[in-house]
Amino acid sequence: MKTCPYCGSEVRFSDLDFSFCDFCEMKIPYEDIQEDGQRKQLLPESQPTLSDLKKSTPELMRMSTVELLFLLKWAREERATIYKQRYSFIRAMKHGADEFAEAEQYTFKEYEWATRKCFVLENLVRERLGYYPVKLTDSYIQKLAVKTEDSGLKKMVIQDSTPLP
Repeated sequence: MKTCPYCGSEVRFSDLDFSFCDFCEMKIPYEDIQEDGQRKQLLPESQPTLSDLKKSTPELMRMSTVELLFLLKWAREERATIYKQRYSFIRAMKHGADEFAEAEQYTFKEYEWATRKCFVLENLVRERLGYYPVKLTDSYIQKLAVKTEDSGLKKMVIQDSTPLP
C-alpha cells in the first residue's frame, strides 16, 4: 500500500508527479511516497565530499542535516587552515617581507569565502535543529546519524481495535 511519509495514511494518486493525502490535506511528491507506513529516509546514500562545499546555498538546502554537519565541520577546518596561513604572511610582512602582500590578499579572499560558507552552513543547521553546534566532532555527527536512522524504524501503523470478550 502506498502511504504518506508524514502520517502513514494511504494516499490516492492525482497525477503522475504527485499523490494526495486526505489526512494531511496536501500533495505528496511521487519520490516521497512510502510503502506500508514506512517513514521517509532522512540519511543520504553516501557521505558528502569536500567538493560539496562549493555547492550553492539552494543546493545545500536540499541536503540532509547530517550532510550539512559534515560540511560545516570541514568548512571550519578549512577556515582555520587558511587563517593560520594568512597569519603567517601578516607576521612576515610586519618583519619587512613585503613580497608576501599578494599572498596575504589572496588568503584574505579565501578566508572570507570560507567564513561566509560557515555562516551559510551554520544557519541551515540552525533552521533545522534550532541551534548550531559550537564544536563538531565525528562522534557527535555519528550519534546524530544513528538517532536519525533509529527514528525511522518504527512504522506509522495503527492497529485495528477488536472488541474484548
